[in-house]
Amino acid sequence: MESQTMKINHINLTVTDAQAARRYMEKYFGFKSMEGTTDDAKFVGMHGEDGFVLTLMQGKAGQVSYPSTFHIGFLGQGLERTTEIFQQLINDGYEVKPPGHYRGDDLYISTPFGFTIQVS
Repeated sequence: MESQTMKINHINLTVTDAQAARRYMEKYFGFKSMEGTTDDAKFVGMHGEDGFVLTLMQGKAGQVSYPSTFHIGFLGQGLERTTEIFQQLINDGYEVKPPGHYRGDDLYISTPFGFTIQVS
């Protein structure tokens, strides 16, 4: 029997503030909160257009620690879209290095919630 790659169903991220991280992922990356999510939940389920599930769990006492190279990656649909996300973040007061600062046209975002995002 030929082995098939299994599809990833979800990723759970521990974050410093589940509600703020939820709003961030909705605004900049198009995720939608799952039905029944409340504005005070410490655990938030979200889904992308393709059915991917992202869960955000608030760390105890706002503490989060990931290895320095840990990140989640998104395909940004090209440099134009990546630059658009970068500009939105800058306009909203976030400190973000421009696309291409680390490699290629990629944008790396150190979120204020304890994890890093790569947009390619």
